[in-house]
Amino acid sequence: WSSPKIQTQMGAKDALVQIGRLNCGLKDTYAYYSEEELVSGFKKTMAFQPRVIKQNRGSAGEGIWLCWLWDKATDSKVEIYPSKTLGAVSLGDDDYLKLMEMNDN
Repeated sequence: WSSPKIQTQMGAKDALVQIGRLNCGLKDTYAYYSEEELVSGFKKTMAFQPRVIKQNRGSAGEGIWLCWLWDKATDSKVEIYPSKTLGAVSLGDDDYLKLMEMNDN
């Protein structure tokens, strides 16, 4: 069994960010701690590919959202995202997203 200290450190969603550079992690995993960080960072990541958002509290499997860039004119998911590399392009305030709430229980 892991120690309470390790359980606390790895129990928060930012543990996913901490392992992001390991072979089992994803390099494009981020934690946002302010509205400004969320707006700036999320617009850049959403311009690159679909995203998953998780709230940084609770373990009931709620508060998980799948997010896609949405073409309002065709009412469909965007297949080719505007950014070819992560962080090269940021979405504008007039871009549309489709969100679907998920549950991991």
